[in-house]
Amino acid sequence: MKHKKAILVAGAGVLALFLIFAWLFWGSTVPEPTDTTKVPESNAPKAAVYNTTLNREENGKPLCKLNVGEALQVSPELITAKQLDGIIYLKNGDEMYVKSEAAELNIKNNEFVLTKGVTARLKQGGFLKADKVEWKQKEDILTATGAVKVIKDDMLATAETIITSGEFRHFKLKDKAHVERGGQYEEK
Repeated sequence: MKHKKAILVAGAGVLALFLIFAWLFWGSTVPEPTDTTKVPESNAPKAAVYNTTLNREENGKPLCKLNVGEALQVSPELITAKQLDGIIYLKNGDEMYVKSEAAELNIKNNEFVLTKGVTARLKQGGFLKADKVEWKQKEDILTATGAVKVIKDDMLATAETIITSGEFRHFKLKDKAHVERGGQYEEK
């Protein structure tokens, strides 16, 4: 009898362990492991700043100083801005004063896309007005589209698309192109 109680207690213990393991195995759920290799696919801004100045320098030389009403950092390289007004410093020492309602700035490549009522004035003389301006600063290729007007010295050029440099020296005009020389032209 003495051993019979010990066997029953041991059997009850084994049965209890079996029931606990069965409950853990069949009755519970285990969460899926988190995949840390996936990058979230979100275009949500990482940072937002209002009424600020964006300064950019390279090797101690200023590249631009832009006042913006709103700046949103979409990615480490891309910033979108609203109410942009500022200065872009050119390689030849000239300064370009730009103004637009909206912009995308690719910081890594020094590329600008200005939209909605773009105007640009050179300190040493020159004016550009367009609906949209894309400028690849490293290659110095400026493409203006949408009712473009450029004034340089005594010349007026208008077209739907004008491709030029940051200094407005040489032009390629496309669609509804018109060029006048020898006059006094208003910058508006």
